[in-house]
Amino acid sequence: MSWFPRKKSADPLTVREQELQAEISRLQEEVGRLVRENPAPVVSASSPGTRPYAAPIRPSTVVVAPRGNEHFNEYGGAKFDFQAVWNRWMQHLRGPTSNNPRMAKMLAAGSIQGLRTLRYERRVARNRFIALFVILLLILWGLGYTYLRNN
Repeated sequence: MSWFPRKKSADPLTVREQELQAEISRLQEEVGRLVRENPAPVVSASSPGTRPYAAPIRPSTVVVAPRGNEHFNEYGGAKFDFQAVWNRWMQHLRGPTSNNPRMAKMLAAGSIQGLRTLRYERRVARNRFIALFVILLLILWGLGYTYLRNN
């Protein structure tokens, strides 16, 4: 057992996550307090043109655009839309987008302390690829030289 134990360095993402969780719980408590202090007014069912309950009407979250006739031919079949197919194919090749674009930007810029920047990681991967490619070329050159010298 040592006299001066080393402190374990905390992961910056974990620390930030704990701070955000504390902030969320504080805000939820504040919202609960405000709801208890200011309850929603109860609307009487006897007045004309009002609803008998106090719940507000929320708009639908799904918005469905009406389909125009430009997408269908004269027989009612869907027309081939080359632009849509091309966009869907390009989106498939690009891969999924980031769930948190702000976090992706921070990782790329290296603004989170303790983590290497994405530029550094790419450079290391590129240099590793170039080195392995050169080694592969040297091996192939050696095999080709040996084969041609013996035949």
